[in-house]
Amino acid sequence: MTAARLAVVVVVGLALRATPGAPAEPRKQVTAWVPQDIRWVTPSSYTDGRQRAYLIGDSTKGGDWIDRVRIPGGSRVLAHTHPDDEMLTVIEGTWYLGIGDRFDETKLKAYPTGSLIVIPADVPHFLATRESPVIVQVSGHGVFRTSHVEK
Repeated sequence: MTAARLAVVVVVGLALRATPGAPAEPRKQVTAWVPQDIRWVTPSSYTDGRQRAYLIGDSTKGGDWIDRVRIPGGSRVLAHTHPDDEMLTVIEGTWYLGIGDRFDETKLKAYPTGSLIVIPADVPHFLATRESPVIVQVSGHGVFRTSHVEK
């Protein structure tokens, strides 16, 4: 390439970078949902009225994710485990959690709105709601899986 051609390439390249309307750095955007924007679905594994909202990421495929679970009032979920830590925040209502291999009403502890709970991987636990529905926000990394201890 001759010096003249190289000079033209450099000048054109500089002109394109300085041209108004040229693509700028991508701007960061705020992502937000108000309650009416949240889309609730019923996964096939939920046969008891629970619903799930997939907010960030995809808990069925892995990576980092945040979901919400809506549990009807008067519900019981029998003892089960998860292969990864389960991190939950009670968004609405009072969530009742018990630790053990069998559902036992006397072992349930109440967690009101605003509570943060971390259930370590492979710890058998069960849950219930009373008269009011409950919404918990669950977050994790990897594929969300459940193994039923009690059937």
